[in-house]
Amino acid sequence: MPSSMKIRRSVALILAGTLGVGAAANAEPPLTYKIFDAPGAGTTPGVGQGTLGIDINDFAVSLGLIRDENSVRHGYLRFADGKFLVIDHPSAGTNGANGEGTRVGGLNALGAVAGSVRDPVDHDLPFVRDPDGNFHTITFNTPDFGGGNGDAINLWGVMVGNFLKLSDPNSLAFLHYHGFILNPNGSMTVFDPPGSTMTEIPGARAINDFGAITGDYWVCSTDLSTCAVHGFIRNANGKYVSFDAPGSNPDPDFGGTYPQAINALGEVTGYYGDSNSVFHGFVRSADGRFTTFDFPTTCTKTASPPQDCALEGTFPSALNVLGQVVGTYAGEDGNPYGFLREADGTIKKVAVPNAGDVTQIQAINDFGQMTGIVTDSNSVDHGVIVKP
Repeated sequence: MPSSMKIRRSVALILAGTLGVGAAANAEPPLTYKIFDAPGAGTTPGVGQGTLGIDINDFAVSLGLIRDENSVRHGYLRFADGKFLVIDHPSAGTNGANGEGTRVGGLNALGAVAGSVRDPVDHDLPFVRDPDGNFHTITFNTPDFGGGNGDAINLWGVMVGNFLKLSDPNSLAFLHYHGFILNPNGSMTVFDPPGSTMTEIPGARAINDFGAITGDYWVCSTDLSTCAVHGFIRNANGKYVSFDAPGSNPDPDFGGTYPQAINALGEVTGYYGDSNSVFHGFVRSADGRFTTFDFPTTCTKTASPPQDCALEGTFPSALNVLGQVVGTYAGEDGNPYGFLREADGTIKKVAVPNAGDVTQIQAINDFGQMTGIVTDSNSVDHGVIVKP
């Protein structure tokens, strides 16, 4: 039995005991859903207002984003008892038309939050909000800093994110992002995988508690006319592993490999695009073995899908230490729905009752609790907690 399987089995027994699940229990209980709106969430139809669930930790504290009636951004923490704490950086701007406000990216088990603030002059500055509510805004000691964001933070308070350099040839068509790591003592490491033209950090689960980071990087020609997108892991010692999912087409116009999350066992989940521009999910084990998977639809069940399947498919967003993967897939009706894939490969639809047309599952904790976004028939977003 691989070491990861032994660890997973031990963790499963611990969690089962914590939840009070007996060894004889074999009937899978139905999922339960709680749809909610954070304080101050906007309700104007069709402009992207509302509540967006982003992350959830093992204490069932969830993190998310609010867009208010003026489309200004705010963060929130929702606690297990349903109470909210709205997060506003003191330097946040209030012009929603320019996307100003407070954005949040990731949450750790202690309640620390990684995010970014867009101020009144539209500068984007990464920050850490510690568990006591203090904001630590990140400054880059470089004259060509062009803005950045904090995407994820691990148990030890190590944050990872993206930033721009003004000295790069940035344009609306191509932004040359770079990665950074901020340690709790304030020291910073700027990084790019070897050969990278652009480095992307995916989101809330981009770093694990051992300091391993995952994401994607683009290798492009000088004139940017051709690029290839690869996945990477940057280990805590600074060494890189580059990889492509089996069957991936590296051309970013049609495919590429896009890791989204890494768990404590070093397993990575994400998605890749094939030669038909249909996207599929993958799990990469710590020793480099790949398992690819799909939520079965017309677009994913055949090697020759209809042409209108381009850019549709299965899009994982997170995985936990038990190997459960969550994400979103494109349904037969063209609308996105959530899914839950178990470590044994079984996969099921996460269908939020009365959710309107859109369900997106963004994160899962080690107890199988999930959070995400549902969008109603008026195109207003709401948060959701899903429990096993």
